[in-house]
Amino acid sequence: MKSIFLADAHLRDPDAQAYQDLLSFLQKLPEDLDNLFILGDFFDFWHGFETVVFRAYLPILAALEKLAGQGVKIHFFAGNHEISWGPYLENLACCYAQECIVELDGRKIYLAHGDRLNPDDRIYRLWSAFIRHPLSLRIINLLPSAWLWYLAGRLSHGSRTYNGTKKLIPAQVFQSCARILAGTTAAMVIGHFHQARQETFISSHGPRTLYLLGDWINERSYLVLENGQFSFRSFHQSVGETV
Repeated sequence: MKSIFLADAHLRDPDAQAYQDLLSFLQKLPEDLDNLFILGDFFDFWHGFETVVFRAYLPILAALEKLAGQGVKIHFFAGNHEISWGPYLENLACCYAQECIVELDGRKIYLAHGDRLNPDDRIYRLWSAFIRHPLSLRIINLLPSAWLWYLAGRLSHGSRTYNGTKKLIPAQVFQSCARILAGTTAAMVIGHFHQARQETFISSHGPRTLYLLGDWINERSYLVLENGQFSFRSFHQSVGETV
């Protein structure tokens, strides 16, 4: 079984190099790929309207539709830039509002964007609960999609101009990871922090591994699970690299 994990593409402009490279990456995925796990902030902003999608995402959605048609199972996890899925993505992929434990190659693996792992980040947690509340979503649905696109662009300006500085990972995040990995969960894969690294935790069940994904927007980084082994990789379109 082969699975690929990526996060933090922050797609918005179809002409941007990161967007174009991602299209090329998806076109070059191996034929034996089973799962594509997208662990949040794939879009710079996404809200699932009932009948429309944002025009800027038509090229990437077409590429994902083609993959799904070839038998690749696509999994979307909400990041802090995806507030609801809507019928289009729910028909295209398995969509998760929060974390999930999946079984791959006979092992339980915790998957999430990673933005909710710090219990002390109360302001963000309140904002996240507010913006995703059913009443808030009903109000958002009443807005013209062009207005919402513009407003979201203003609010997420910092993410779209992300300069590559790695986010500080609070100690509380690692404490949360240690608690999750203390049980039968064999590994964790999360995004959000824009840095590719691996951390090992020792539990009563043996060593457990946390994989933090690098971002796509700057590093073109992703993670592969094949034959029970994880490996970090990077896509470089300029040299014609295949996946």
